[in-house]
Parts: sequence; structure tokens; C-alpha cells
Amino acid sequence: MHSSDNCGKQTSGPAHATNFERVVMTYQDRAVEPSHSGEGLRVEKEHAGKQANPEGSQQPIGEINQENASNGIGTTVQGLLADMLHKQTNSVDPTVQHAEEQDQLHDVTEGHELCSNDTSSGSDAGSSSGSELDTELGKCYYPSIEALENSRPPEVGMKFPTLEDAERFYSTHAMLTGFAARRGTNYKRKKFHLLCNRSGKLKPTQDLQRKRKVNVLGSQCQAKVIVKLHNEQWEFTGVKHEHNHPLCPSPSLTSFFLDHKYLSSEEKLFLRVLQQSRVNPRKAMNIFQRMRSNFGNVSSSNEKDMSNSQRVDQWRKENSDVETALKRFKELELRNLGFSYTMQKDEDNIVRSLFWTDARSKVDYEIFGDFISFSTSYSTNRHNMPFTPIIGVNNHGRILVFGCALLQDQKAETFKWMFQTFLHVMRGKLPKTIIIDQDEGMVKAIAEVMPQVRHRLCKFSVMRKAQEMLGAFMAARGNMNAELHSLVDNSLTEKEFEEGWAVLIERYDASENEYLRLMWKTRKNWVPVYFQADFYPFVESAEHGEGSNLLFKDNVLPKDRIEKFIEQYERIQEGIVKTEEEDTLQSATEPAYFSMQPIEKHAARIYTRQIFLRVQKELYYSTALNAHEIQGGAAYRLEKVFDYENPEFDRNSFEVLVDPGTHTFKCQCAKFTRDGILCCHIFRVFTQLGVIEIPAQYIVPRWAREFREERLKEYEEKCSKRTEERKRCVMLLGKMADIGKGICADSAKSGCFMLELDKVQEKLVGADGQIVLWSK
Repeated sequence: MHSSDNCGKQTSGPAHATNFERVVMTYQDRAVEPSHSGEGLRVEKEHAGKQANPEGSQQPIGEINQENASNGIGTTVQGLLADMLHKQTNSVDPTVQHAEEQDQLHDVTEGHELCSNDTSSGSDAGSSSGSELDTELGKCYYPSIEALENSRPPEVGMKFPTLEDAERFYSTHAMLTGFAARRGTNYKRKKFHLLCNRSGKLKPTQDLQRKRKVNVLGSQCQAKVIVKLHNEQWEFTGVKHEHNHPLCPSPSLTSFFLDHKYLSSEEKLFLRVLQQSRVNPRKAMNIFQRMRSNFGNVSSSNEKDMSNSQRVDQWRKENSDVETALKRFKELELRNLGFSYTMQKDEDNIVRSLFWTDARSKVDYEIFGDFISFSTSYSTNRHNMPFTPIIGVNNHGRILVFGCALLQDQKAETFKWMFQTFLHVMRGKLPKTIIIDQDEGMVKAIAEVMPQVRHRLCKFSVMRKAQEMLGAFMAARGNMNAELHSLVDNSLTEKEFEEGWAVLIERYDASENEYLRLMWKTRKNWVPVYFQADFYPFVESAEHGEGSNLLFKDNVLPKDRIEKFIEQYERIQEGIVKTEEEDTLQSATEPAYFSMQPIEKHAARIYTRQIFLRVQKELYYSTALNAHEIQGGAAYRLEKVFDYENPEFDRNSFEVLVDPGTHTFKCQCAKFTRDGILCCHIFRVFTQLGVIEIPAQYIVPRWAREFREERLKEYEEKCSKRTEERKRCVMLLGKMADIGKGICADSAKSGCFMLELDKVQEKLVGADGQIVLWSK
């Protein structure tokens, strides 16, 4: 291992380098030069004496060509650092030395950041062209603070303006997760594979002229993302998270990057020099640790004043953004009488959070507000305010938006304000079920504001977090990750899940893992088997997540101004209305049938088209099952005899209980209580028993074709009644005011009037002893 003072063989940048931080991102033969601090702009460089790689060739991220040094910056910095580090050799804090040893061990284990060093004598930077420096690996990726804060696991459907943005996103995720990414094969330069750096085979090479051995680490790891050019945007079309090797994330390195915002101006300048000298991030962190252990943190009053000034400027920018948004809200109020918004302000009267909704959303919530979901994972604005849409499902099974919020943070008090505001706007109507992300603040807020509402954590959110926290742990234990997913997805009873968990933990010797203990402790908050009796329509299906992604991740871009979020909200609502109109028209037409069974045609008459298609799929899948009577007309076992696409449970046998007296059917999979439609197993029993229509008790009204129109009429009648009551109230108050104005100067007349009012009040007392003059 080499010490940090001889890491990072320098190369000079262009003569016209500006104040921008130079970020060296090593994608093939390209250097990345940011357009502003912390973000990269790709610049093509042709290297003398270097042939271009053939299109589609595979080259690791980090393989770079060194240019001839044209100034003395690199040499001066190396000399300065060498002197400084030599002086500090005997004075470094033991904890710092230990941290360095750990980092060096991490470098060996992970193969994440191999420095571009030249330890051979008799050569310098000016003679490196075409030499061994051209073939050494160098990983010097400096992500921006925003990229670190907004990093999350890649998902299918994510879109980026450029290929470079997609690569930077995946490289940041890789660095925080504990592996390195590289660009792999491509197809006509329109489809690229971004791979784990251990995707290849182990190929150790030894240069006889060098003392150091360079290993291209490989274990044929299959983790990757596929990014494809589509409609002038680069989209993740395939994602595979599983690694077959230990992952080694570095919390200290992440913390170092997040602390950039607190660096003094001198430290930032020095860091820029290190970046220009291609000192990789880990070595830069070690240098700062040594400097601070020797010199301490020195900050002048001028720097403090500048820091305060910067905070004031930031507040002004945020408030000016909010002021523009408020103007837009007022315009929408004039255009849409049902539009409303609410602000949360701090003690300085600065707007910190916003919530808004419109008339149609209020009506939709009145009709379809039995189930809602919340998520903060879609995007944040330029002030890092989480964007939180409140989502429901209409009678076509499509996504609805009941309202949106931009929140100052993800603390419990902020979510509490959002939930209280939402319920106030929706006249206090509570949902029956809620599904949310794995967010401690949101869980606490719901428990305080809506304790009587059944709520659960999104399984996909929990399992994504588990992959982040347990990736290396499970990768070192063979098939543990796949078995964990199978256990969560396929358990049909609580006992089956709990016994399976115990076996899994014992098999992989995982009883001491703290995060697995936490998952077990909170199992009743997220494992699907504990929510079989609750209505969470289609949340276990991929279509539900894809629908949300299409609405928000493709329309709401990170770092947008608040006004842009409002504009996108309007577009999203317009798209929802258009889709609903199309679905309504389609539901009035005759669908295509796959069979001659009367029950299929009966379903087509009842359900909206999109729900019918789901029911039709269950009817079709029922033909792949055989039914065996196991208890005198009271219980049947369904055995799968043919495979079909995307089964909800990866198992071959199910049981259906039947009560002939009440004509009720209950399947182990509990699809009816979860989604509101019958499963293929019960449909197969219907075939066995000759049932030709769906029994009335198994037709959930919210999926019916006429449901929205019928509920809309009820809502209009309620609104009309409420309007009439308000009119009468206004008339009575006006009459009373006129009388009072005329007699209030005369005490005798006033007393007489009050006595008469008492007599009228006695006549209006109801049978229950309560006086009702008007409804609120």
C-alpha cells in the first residue's frame, strides 16, 4: 500500500481553467469538467499518441490518459504535501492513523479507488504519454453535495437529460453503497450497460518494472443498470441490485463529502488543488484529517460574517421562490374556485411548507378516499424540500392525486402539519387504510393525527432499505437475499412467515444482525401477510408502482422551482382527467372475450374496463388449475398444472374454504379482501360448482361502472342541501340583525323581543332535547 502523500500523479488542466472545481470522472477517454461547483460537464479530449477505442468496447470507469504537465501547480502541491505529511508523521493522532489503516484495508477489499501513482524512478509527468500511466486504473470521482443527499437506489423508469447524468447518478449510488461502477458494452451508442467493477474475471497483471501489483478485481458480478436513449432522454430500462461479493460502504467518506458545505474558503481552495492534482477522495479526506489534527479548525470573524450573509441570501432566494408560487396560487384561485392552498410559517414569518389541492381532487377524495398513499421518494425542489403527493385509486384502478405538499423537512412535526391540513381541507373525512414509505417521522405523525386508521409501510420501500443496509451481509451468504424476498412475498399465514423467518436466520447464522432484528421487530408494520384482511388495492403489483412513477418521476424534476412543481401538478391533473374520460368511454364498449363462460360476460357488464381486464386475467389463470375436493363440499385444494406469467404467489397449491349455507368462499391468498376482486382459485371452484355469475357479496361497488356517477350525484345533492341550509342561515341572521338594529336602543323592546325568542326556542326543541336551528 502507498501512503496518501504519493497518491495522485498530477496532470495539468487547460490553461484557461476557471474557479470551477475540476472533477475527474473517468468514463473511457473523457475528462469531466463541471459547469458549476459539484456537478460535471463532459468535455471530449483527444490524447496524442492514443488510438480511439472501437465503438462498443468495454472500458472501466477510472481508466484515464495522463497529459503532460504544463505548469508547476502539481509539483508545488506534491512538495508541499510531502513536507507537511513528513512533519506530521510522528504527531498524528492514533485514531487518525487507525482510520487510515481502515481506509487502506477498504481499498484492498473493495478495489474502489486505485490511485494513478508512478513509483518508478527516472520518469516524470512530462514523459508519461503512451507509458504505463495510460493503462493504470484511477478512480477520482467527486460527487456533488446535492448528488449525495439525493442519492437513492436506481429504479426502472428513472430518466436523465444526458448519459453522463445517468452515469454520475449510478456512480454516486455505487460509492455510497460500497462498490465502483464502470461503463460496459453499448448498442449503437443508444443503449449502455453500467456495470459493477467486479463484473469481469480476476486478471492479475504484474509489471516487472514496477514494485506494485495492479489487480483488475473481478468476480463476474451481475449487478448493473441498463440505460437507453428514448425520446431524447436516457432511461433506466433494467436494474439488477444483487452483488456476489461483499460491499464496503465508507461512512467516513460520505460524511467528508457532506461536510463540504462547512469548509472555509481556504479549505475549499486547497481541496480544489487536490482535485486538480487528481488526488482521489479518500486520500483528500486523510489529508484534511491530518491537517486538522495538527492545525485545528481556524475561522475568522470575516468568514463567520460571510457565512451569515450567505444564509440570509439563501433565505431571500427561498422566499422569492415562495412569493412567485403564491402569485401562481392566487391566479389558480381565480381560475378554479375550488382551488385552495395552505402555508406553514416559522417564527420569522418565512414560509417553510406548502400544501395545495383543487376542486376535482376534493370530489375524488369524497368518492375514492377509502385508501390513500404517501411517498416522499419522488423528488425534491431546489431548496431540498421533499415533494409529497397524496395518492388514491379511482374505480378504473388508476392513480388519483388528492393533493400535493412541499415540506421543509421530514420530521414528525412537519408531517403532522401536512396530515392535519389535508384532513381539514377534506372536511375531516378519514381514509380507511394508508400506505407510506419507511419513514419514522411519517409513522409517528400518522399515529398522532389518525390513530384509528389502519396504516402500513410499503414493502418495496422496506426491502430497498434492507438491500442498502444488508447488501454486503447477504451477498456473503449465498442465496439469502432471494430466500428473504421469497419468504416475504409468498407467505400465506402469519405462522408460515414466522416459522420461515426462524429457519432463515438459523440457516445463515444471522441472529446477531441488528438490522434483521429490527425488521423482525417491526414485521407487523410491513410484511404483507399481516394485512390480508385490509383493503390495499393492487399495492403488491408492479403496475401500482409503475403508475406512480409515470406520473411523478417522469414529470417532476429534481431541483425545480416551486412554480414548476405547480405547473407539473396542473399537467398531471389534466392527464388524469383525460385518461379517466377515455376509460369511461372504453367501458361502454364490448370487450374481447377469451372464453364462452357466462361469468366472463357477467364481469364485463359489472366492472369498468380496466378492472374487468384484471378479473378476466384471473378467470384465464383459473384454467391452469385443477380442483380437488378435500372435505365434503367445504374445502378444495387447487393445484397449478400449467405455469402462467407473473403469478402473484410463487407456489403451486392453495386451499379454498366454502360455506354452502351462506354461499361464501374464502381463499388462502386473500385477494378479495386485499384488492376487492376474486382470485383465480375461487373462480376455479366456481367452475367446479357450476357458478355462472359473480355473487353479489363479491362485487365491490367502487369497481363498478356506475359507481362514480352515482356517488357524484349523492355528493351534489349533499352540496345542494348544504347550500340551501347556508342560505336559510344567512336569511335568519339577516332578519335578526335588522330587528336588533331597530330595537337595541330601547331596553323595553329588547327585553320583550328576547322573551318572544325564548318562547320560539321552546317550540323548536326536538324529541331528544336538542335545539337544531340549522346545520353547520
